[in-house]
Amino acid sequence: TPGTGAENGPTAPGPSYINSYQRGAQESVWETIPQPTTDLFKYVGPNGYLDLFVKDSSYSQQWKYTNAPDADARAVQAAYWAYRWASAQGNASAVSASVAKAAKMGDYLRYSLFDKYFKKIGNCTDPKSCAAGTGRDSEHYLLA
Repeated sequence: TPGTGAENGPTAPGPSYINSYQRGAQESVWETIPQPTTDLFKYVGPNGYLDLFVKDSSYSQQWKYTNAPDADARAVQAAYWAYRWASAQGNASAVSASVAKAAKMGDYLRYSLFDKYFKKIGNCTDPKSCAAGTGRDSEHYLLA
């Protein structure tokens, strides 16, 4: 069950997610390894699934997920055109519920315009010495 630290099966209430886009060292889509969003460090290696991707001496149990802002943006665009076409036919109410959901998704989509780790944009080549972003100075205006 995501975010709970629990390991429940298909009878658990609510959705369950897997992180299917964590990639290996070569970053090939063919090397993705499906894994749970809550890594309990019980499977794969002493540090769970992280051992497959990161070599470090210390890890924190974590809840992880992935997103696809480009797909979200296409969904918002489709809702926009559905609204335009429905409005032209005097039938905007037929898509109003979907448009409201797309508008909310568009609000959250703004987060994809920022650096993954919210670091200041520009000339950041060392993750340990680069300053963290504050507010908009980690925004790069591109879908991440």
